[in-house]
Amino acid sequence: MTAPPRHGVGARADTAARAEMAARADTADTNREPRPVVDVLLSRGLDPYDWERRHARGEVPDVWPYGLNRLADHGFRTSGSLPAVSHRAPGARATRALGGFEWREVAARRIDAAAEAVLCWDERAGVPAASMERWRGGRPVATGVIWLTDPVGRPRGALALAPRALRSAQLVWVLSSAQLPVLRDVLKVAERRLAHLPFGIDADFFRPAETDPVPGLVVSVGNDRHRDHDTLLAAIADAAGKVTGLRLELVTGREVTIPARLGKRHPRMSHIDLVDLYARASAVVVTLRPNLHVSGVSVVLEAMASGRPVVVTETPGMSDYVDHGRTGLLVPPGDSGALAAELAGLLLDPDRAAAMGRAGRQAVETTFNTGAQAGRLAGLLRGM
Repeated sequence: MTAPPRHGVGARADTAARAEMAARADTADTNREPRPVVDVLLSRGLDPYDWERRHARGEVPDVWPYGLNRLADHGFRTSGSLPAVSHRAPGARATRALGGFEWREVAARRIDAAAEAVLCWDERAGVPAASMERWRGGRPVATGVIWLTDPVGRPRGALALAPRALRSAQLVWVLSSAQLPVLRDVLKVAERRLAHLPFGIDADFFRPAETDPVPGLVVSVGNDRHRDHDTLLAAIADAAGKVTGLRLELVTGREVTIPARLGKRHPRMSHIDLVDLYARASAVVVTLRPNLHVSGVSVVLEAMASGRPVVVTETPGMSDYVDHGRTGLLVPPGDSGALAAELAGLLLDPDRAAAMGRAGRQAVETTFNTGAQAGRLAGLLRGM
């Protein structure tokens, strides 16, 4: 694994060490062909090497965000292209007004000269990269698309800038099968370049709890604009009349007032603390407004990996991840009564809840983990 150039003596030593390690790995078996290099561009100022250091301290899941380091297990070398412009710089913020894309940040990236392809986790970096590679290096670009398919929350001008860029990308993947028709029919991306990539999480970091859940404790986590905390609170108040001792612990940076008798809100929580919170939960609830990009899927899979049953709003694509009645429960959007009934029934039947938690964990172990995700992504990259 190689790193792009950095500044300073320590950075040069770090880069040299990584280059030496990569060289040893590639020459260890002289009969093996050199592994193709994929340069990874992460948005929002994410630095994969900083994440790697945090992972070594046990603070975050996976060595790199989204487990992209695991591509190395499938014949690729990954190089992290670091931002040369601060994500918070005024000029960078100004260019993001053009559809929400990171034009300035991507233009300033130093792409690894050995890279045979550029990989972007989402369209914030993917749209600029696909546009620029047409004249900068000509490397094929593979990008995910997350928020672009949803009208709510889509930055102004996004659809004026994105379609041509995405049509020039060699691979465009989505985490929700419900997004594929929009990319094909609205953005006119060729179907042969589209793929559904089931999401995965670190199944070693988020692991089955070693303690019994706290009876009646309901956990919910989420900040984005598609979270429906109003329906959540209405359902909790309803279910509390049926389940003695029911309490909610909600982790969100949004201003949500929870009556003291029903629970409390945590403005933020570390990954380590989340592991402990899932371990205490009797059930994890994710309430959502309709969206195509499976908002909330990270929390759903983290809870399933922890062996805890989930109750989730049935938005388009969520059935890609939750098998209703087996690995979790799906309820209609905005229906607090249905949510309260399903939640109360689950809390009053601990054996059913435990069985559902075990089935959810098994689904993560077999399908929804970052190792499996990397294997599927590697196959898509080889097919570009």
